[in-house]
Amino acid sequence: MFSFKKNNLKKITSFIRNSEEVQIDNEDKEELIKMIKSTVGIKTKSSDDKNLKIGQSKIGGKPDLPKDFEWPRANEKPMLFCAQYNLSEITRFDKENELPKKGFFYIFLSLNEEWNEFNGIKQPFKFIFSKSENLIRTEFPNDINENQTFKTAVIEYFEYYTIPHWQNYKLFEFDKKYDDFNFYFIEPIEFYMIEELYQDSDNMHQILGHDRSIQSSVVYDFASKELGLYGAESSEYQKRWNDILELSKTYELLLQLDCYDSNTDLTKFGGSGTYYFGLSKTDLENMNFNNIKMSFQMT
Repeated sequence: MFSFKKNNLKKITSFIRNSEEVQIDNEDKEELIKMIKSTVGIKTKSSDDKNLKIGQSKIGGKPDLPKDFEWPRANEKPMLFCAQYNLSEITRFDKENELPKKGFFYIFLSLNEEWNEFNGIKQPFKFIFSKSENLIRTEFPNDINENQTFKTAVIEYFEYYTIPHWQNYKLFEFDKKYDDFNFYFIEPIEFYMIEELYQDSDNMHQILGHDRSIQSSVVYDFASKELGLYGAESSEYQKRWNDILELSKTYELLLQLDCYDSNTDLTKFGGSGTYYFGLSKTDLENMNFNNIKMSFQMT
């Protein structure tokens, strides 16, 4: 369905080493090349449930769920089904073998009752890992509004690469060393990847890798959630910054879901926002997906 050029990692490393736009010391270039993470890229295409096999990765439509599945609810209302990811389709792009070879990730989100939108602040959600492969295409609950369902977009995965977010703690030393590290390193690489390598997949969807956060790196959001500081007053946030920073180093990005994708209509509740789902490094190593943290960022 989709096609992407191979050997992009070699192209990225060659660009970093040889481009005049990347104006940092050669030894620092090599250190930053080591930070490049293999990532599962996601490309979407508008579709219809009748054209998709049961269990195929998709955003929107009717979910393919185990027969005994209980639809998640919040505030006595059904949550909105947003996406399902078939892990067997991901395996060949999971270079570090960080995910199960089989099973499914499901994402259900709830609406802010006051504004009838997604907002991420104390928003109930369900990120579900299911090993069951005995699935049926499931009808929506009778009490869900028609407007609270989403059109179908099929997902295809591809080999992708990410670098740390420019505000991520991993880049603090480089940012101190160079007056405008973002301009001389981050921006040229991101522009090169979008314009030269992945121009046909310019969205914020991905699985694993470094976060591509709209605002500050979401690892700080995951940590602040753990500490009960997510959405707290800035003064309280700054007071606990050292705690947030240290805890953020224990978190990894698991998945990004982009609401601002023209092949879906998640934007009707999520606007230009992206959902980020993360977990502790220990949980990822143990493939434990029961303590997922969620963050929502908008432009």
